Amino acid sequence: MQSSARLDDLHQKFEEDARRYFAPLANEYRKVGEPQRAVELCRTQLDAHPGHLSGHVVLALALHDLGARDDARRAYAEALRLDPENLLVLRSLGDLAREQGDRDVARDWYERAMGVDPRDPAVAR
Repeated sequence: MQSSARLDDLHQKFEEDARRYFAPLANEYRKVGEPQRAVELCRTQLDAHPGHLSGHVVLALALHDLGARDDARRAYAEALRLDPENLLVLRSLGDLAREQGDRDVARDWYERAMGVDPRDPAVAR
């Protein structure tokens, strides 16, 4: 496992308050190149905290990193159910569709994101 000061700090905080820190810890695992570990942590914690929005977002991103597109899409859908206007999720669903060559679906997701925030620079391109 790669290590970073941030990872060490989050791991300690996770030990003290798992619900609050599992998503940031899992996201840090993604950043250091361990998306599978992020997926495992999120799945374990989401069993106990199924309504944790950030946990579903990080799970989806980690699955996307791993190329598990169908699983990522399901995790994004759950995050979207919890927050229908989540810009990161809307953009990510657009990116996922674009990666699969479905430009029309991608455009729909990006337009939905623009409807939430027309000034969002990530989709205004």
